[in-house]
Amino acid sequence: MMDSVSQGAIKKRRSREFQNAWLDEDIFKGWLAPHPAENKAFCIACNKTIRCCRTNLVEHSQTVRHIDNIKSCNYKTADNIDTENSLSHKDNVKRTEIKLSTFFAEHNIAFQLADHLSPLIKDTCKDPKVVQDFSLGRNKCASIVKNVTAKREIETIVKYLKTCKFSILIDESTDISDTKLMCLLVRYVSPSNKKITTQLLELLSLDARDCSANKIFEIFKKCLEEKHIPIKNIVGMASDNASVMIGRKNSFMSRLKVEVPNLVTLNCICHSSAIVASKACKKLPSSCEDLIRGVATYISGSAKRCAILGEFQDFFEIERKKILKLSETRWLCLQKCVVRLLENWEVLKNYFLLATVEDKLKSAENILQYLNDNSIKAYLLFLKYALNYFNNFNALFQSRNILIHKLYESSQQVIRQLADNFLKYDNVENISISELDNNVQHIDNIRIGPECDSFLETLSLECAQEIKLKCLDFYVTAVREMLKRLPYNDEFFKQLSFLDPKIALYKEGRNKIKYLTHIAKQVEHVNISDLAFEWDILPSSFDEQQKIQLASLQIDEMWNNILQCKNFDGKKLFPNLELLIEVVLCYPHSNAEAERIFSIVTDVKSKKRNRLCNNTLSSICVIRSSFQANNFNCINFQPDARHFELHNAQNLYNNQCTSDNA
Repeated sequence: MMDSVSQGAIKKRRSREFQNAWLDEDIFKGWLAPHPAENKAFCIACNKTIRCCRTNLVEHSQTVRHIDNIKSCNYKTADNIDTENSLSHKDNVKRTEIKLSTFFAEHNIAFQLADHLSPLIKDTCKDPKVVQDFSLGRNKCASIVKNVTAKREIETIVKYLKTCKFSILIDESTDISDTKLMCLLVRYVSPSNKKITTQLLELLSLDARDCSANKIFEIFKKCLEEKHIPIKNIVGMASDNASVMIGRKNSFMSRLKVEVPNLVTLNCICHSSAIVASKACKKLPSSCEDLIRGVATYISGSAKRCAILGEFQDFFEIERKKILKLSETRWLCLQKCVVRLLENWEVLKNYFLLATVEDKLKSAENILQYLNDNSIKAYLLFLKYALNYFNNFNALFQSRNILIHKLYESSQQVIRQLADNFLKYDNVENISISELDNNVQHIDNIRIGPECDSFLETLSLECAQEIKLKCLDFYVTAVREMLKRLPYNDEFFKQLSFLDPKIALYKEGRNKIKYLTHIAKQVEHVNISDLAFEWDILPSSFDEQQKIQLASLQIDEMWNNILQCKNFDGKKLFPNLELLIEVVLCYPHSNAEAERIFSIVTDVKSKKRNRLCNNTLSSICVIRSSFQANNFNCINFQPDARHFELHNAQNLYNNQCTSDNA
């Protein structure tokens, strides 16, 4: 009995000794106090009893409430006070920079963000009281993003879409959590500044078990109804070439056309161009693609092999560059892969000659056999030349500044440029699919690029003829597919070129566009006779100097200035043209913006942030899309009165998502 009493006394004494020792530690100093009860401690700042265990005390010291209570009491240790008072202003600045830099290092944040952090702190932390009083934890930060900033951006977009015409850009994809997402972008002419704007409205979650056209359309329609956006305001739609989206009978588009009979639909021009290039490349031997993939796979998978390749490049005095990999989703990568391979052709031949001896792998032997095949090199030299046509066309319509009026002219241009390489001169102007094969030039007159031509001179006549025939198949297939997929002779897209100042402001350019009847049929409340009159008097309404000034502006700015003109009665001079322009300017030219949204999704929802719920993910993408469209960033963005109104406890934590691990 005495032994148990003495052991209890010893434990109690040791507990008191530990408490007294912990009171002198920096992490507990100033707020930890002894408690009369056994195995208990007391927090002065929180007025709370805590179990006297070091783990529990440390956990309590890291809680948000405890930290806020310490800050509100202006708590500082004597050592910190002495240190801060002894530092000069210059050293305090250094201290701040060092602590912020360690913040970047501790949390694995990209150093590039420091370019925005410094001016942002200077802008928001001018008042010391604000710095002391503001609090921003993880949950609150996510709530502000969803329920304040993103909500305000969506309100602004919805306000416009309720009254003005707009087009939709849609695409579906799968994120890293195997969740189906459909991005819904809208393109409209902003009533506030008359600028063409393309923004994300929402990322819609789809049930991966049922992604039929009917289900997708139901979710889309429900989204518009919840936001009270009239579906009749939709005038155009752009999507990829998936049948579930653009099929004629049972697709999203066919269901939308029931609601909007005058809907203008456009397959993504960039995607169509990539499909055309892919189909044309299939006319060449598959060994070309096998070589590109094989070399990249063999070398890039090993650091040792990459280092050896670098040594070979140094020996041959070629700049050290990686061998590029082919990608199914990057539309412009094939030519870059071909060019990089040709630049290192002799390097790779010697590299794989050594690899076959040292590694003794069948894959190395196959690659060396391909590299020694002159016909494969000839095909790659041809691709280096021919793929320029597709890449230039594709890159043009990935631009944010291009408008749909360039589609008809650019389509005709790229088709004729390709056809000029193999068709007889008289047949280039009027190309038809039925007569394509009957109007080719003699095989010796086909243009395949100067490098390929020179290389073919070193080969036998029979081999050169065979290669040229394959190149001819490439051209014929490319032009045939383009005639199917691009608006080469479409009268509607032809009349859309009226937006060009060369046609709108000068009568000399109107030879092919006399009236705008094909477009006017797609627009409600337009008087075709009055529209024809307004279109006819447009060139004579401005003098030469005014025309030059208007033509120097962006297309949307030019038409905004034109439509502001009034007659002697103070009425608008071109009211029907204004209705037409409002619709035409919001027609989409490609679906590249949707692909950019999915790039943001990949950037935001990384492996370490894979628990972000779709609501938060959508909100982040909405904000970033809005910032890109309006040329904003976190520094020049200014919250307005509506932001402050939404920033309240009731709104912030309404429908809080608990799965965010951002």
